[in-house]
Amino acid sequence: MSFEPNYRATLVILDDFEVNGLIQFNKEYADEGFFNNFIKFRRSFSHSINELISKLDTFETKNSEMMSFIIYSELSFINSHLEAIKKFLKIIINPTKVDEGLEKDTTLQQMIQKICKKLNYNQKLENSIKGLFLLDLKDAIMLEMFLIETDHLIIYPNNLKMKKQLDIKDLATHVSQATEILSAMLDWSNGKTKKQKPDELDGIVRDLSKQVEELDKKLEKLS
Repeated sequence: MSFEPNYRATLVILDDFEVNGLIQFNKEYADEGFFNNFIKFRRSFSHSINELISKLDTFETKNSEMMSFIIYSELSFINSHLEAIKKFLKIIINPTKVDEGLEKDTTLQQMIQKICKKLNYNQKLENSIKGLFLLDLKDAIMLEMFLIETDHLIIYPNNLKMKKQLDIKDLATHVSQATEILSAMLDWSNGKTKKQKPDELDGIVRDLSKQVEELDKKLEKLS
């Protein structure tokens, strides 16, 4: 069991869903083979991307071209995790408990918004949960509002308010975040998580808010 903040926050949120009666097994979305294969894939990816980064100077390909490839790979890896997280939530969330239900094409962004509305989360809490699930980045990917430059990614390049610049280290942090969320979900569903002392959701949210604020400050300096 991980003690990483994003992992712990995910467990608290899932427990809150359960306490409020949102949990139901939806077998039409269940696909154990997919998740088993996904775990194998991400191990291979993590190993390969680390190898690439460690050997950048040894390739005949220009560093700038390889950096762009790594950035795109990390972006795709994050997106694949967010899609897997969406798939997991569709497996466990009772669609009759949220407004207008959940359809096959319901996006992760829509799911989070519907769930937060159902649970009457305040705006600060909702924003923190959106930050946890990297929804700004997910939206940028879905809307194709990003640019891959020589050594960094820019999301919402034409929006002065939302524009952010992320380098490989920033993306690696997001990779870790998405990985921890999915790991927590799978552990939670398999009963592998240890019983913890009851945490107040707002306490976890404060930790998440600090993470989001620190990341925002970091990105503002890079912009």
